[in-house]
Amino acid sequence: MLINRHNCVQCCIKHLASAAVIAREIRNGYNTPEYRFYFIGNLNEAQEQINGIDPKLSRLIRTLRLKSAPAGLDAEIADSTIRLLERIAQALDFRQKHGVYAGNPDETVRKYAGKRCRCSDKAIDILIPLRSDGSRNGNLELKLALRSIERNLTGFRKIWIASKERPAGFERIGHIAAPDDRPRKQMNIHRAILAALRNPEVADEIIFWADDNVLLAPLHASELPVAVRDDALTGFSDAPDARIWHRSLRQTGDALQAKGLPAVNYEAHTPVRFNRRNYLALAGEFDFDSGVGLCYISLYLNRYGAPGPVPMRTIKATAETDRFNPESLEGKLFAGFNDTGLENGAGETLLKRFPERSRYETLPAAGSLYRHSPGLGAVIGTCGTPFYVELQLAALARWNPMPALVVDDGSGDRELPGICAKYHAEYLPLPLHRGHWAGDLHIFAAGLEWAERNGVTLLVKLSRRFLPLREWQSGLLSLARESNAVTFSSWSTSYGLGFRTECLGLYVPAWLPCVSALRSAAPAGRHFVERFLHGKARMLVNGWNSVAFEDYRQRHDPERKHDGYAFWTDLMGTDRRQPPPSVLWHDAHSEEDYRAAARTLGIGQ
Repeated sequence: MLINRHNCVQCCIKHLASAAVIAREIRNGYNTPEYRFYFIGNLNEAQEQINGIDPKLSRLIRTLRLKSAPAGLDAEIADSTIRLLERIAQALDFRQKHGVYAGNPDETVRKYAGKRCRCSDKAIDILIPLRSDGSRNGNLELKLALRSIERNLTGFRKIWIASKERPAGFERIGHIAAPDDRPRKQMNIHRAILAALRNPEVADEIIFWADDNVLLAPLHASELPVAVRDDALTGFSDAPDARIWHRSLRQTGDALQAKGLPAVNYEAHTPVRFNRRNYLALAGEFDFDSGVGLCYISLYLNRYGAPGPVPMRTIKATAETDRFNPESLEGKLFAGFNDTGLENGAGETLLKRFPERSRYETLPAAGSLYRHSPGLGAVIGTCGTPFYVELQLAALARWNPMPALVVDDGSGDRELPGICAKYHAEYLPLPLHRGHWAGDLHIFAAGLEWAERNGVTLLVKLSRRFLPLREWQSGLLSLARESNAVTFSSWSTSYGLGFRTECLGLYVPAWLPCVSALRSAAPAGRHFVERFLHGKARMLVNGWNSVAFEDYRQRHDPERKHDGYAFWTDLMGTDRRQPPPSVLWHDAHSEEDYRAAARTLGIGQ
């Protein structure tokens, strides 16, 4: 049996009814070519849309069409034809309601008869609220959400962003001005939803979509499921020392019960559909700004009902810890994450699943970043140890002269200011000693801010004991122009490290938005800095990608064994225990080696 692309009983009935009405108009004096065209067209649509479900009735409709219009648009319509059209529509309605088609032995007929047609669906828009200060990950969350929507979601009309200002690079998305000046996140999101629904250009039906929600499988917008949690809203504590989010959940449950409504917990962190009239009425019924704020999703779904809710765990994978298992995504419809999950595996996994830009990302792929010679500068991280700092500054001055900043991790060393002054380097003592790993991240942050202030576009971070005793900046510039990368690093075979930070090149405009994340990160292991910065480097590749960098990666690493950066191996090598010639590193060299370098540089003589 030939099955048409569109088969729908209800649509067939609709076109039969239209044909019958137009036929009566023709018999009552409106026998014009236009009316006859509408009559024949509706009959043809009715015939096509029932062909795969009820071929006999489809052939009967075709016979009526040919009989009524034997010669083009010269229709001849009898009363008996109109009555027969109405009886066919009634027969279709009866057979559909009484399961005649659902019980058909032909599997294809059952499939098409049971499939809901969406021709008359209401328009649905997508609304994504964003914070005014942006994402600490360069809006990677938004990019992943948009890529998943473009690939997997159908049945929606338009996407809107609600934020104080439109984020750069997303000009193809509608924008709703929505300042987030309230003290709680849920208060600001509620106001963003209100701002959207008060805009007449937005559809009456919207899907609230958090930027950290990713759709993993095909879905029609009208079939969006409602996810429900096992824990009740009233099971959380409202004590002053309880978590603010738990207090908000409890206050929401209490507000619902005070109105005699159920208090089911729908805070599953999945997209939710709202109706304009209902949501605006909800805003007048509850005080969203009282206390620590109310949860808009649970208020709405408990107030207006949630047909067929499904357990959250069956449709959503959650990544909110420092351990992420990619297999958790299998069989799920949604993935939800926070910054911790994104930076500890979820971001990398989702980028592999959605590698291509969506049509909504309008920020142009990076052109030639190094067309003009970039301003180079160096930041040296230390905690005291003036001997090693002077070695670095003296080596830079002899072989690679450039502006330099020394950042001290709160040691209070009294010799460092004088040494920096001797070599015309800036000195920045951090007020607190944060230790090896957290201190290192703060040094990166301080270096990036210093670079921006001083016109440095390519910043090299040097650990105090990673000591090149030769010229290297021309090689870095050559690598930058060849690769068009924004990060320059290497790996270590002996330690199993895929990314190293004792020497690192950073394109400042790309890395500068990461400063707040560098300062707020909490270390959790010996190689935390390497893992954390490698994650950032991978994400930045996504936003600053270019044809040149893709070509570079294809030539030098087609299997993607070392992703996120260009390979600065001529200076760093590929093994921390075996650095290249004329490079000292404490894993391979002794104190005497550094003393010999000092003598070569005339230090202490």
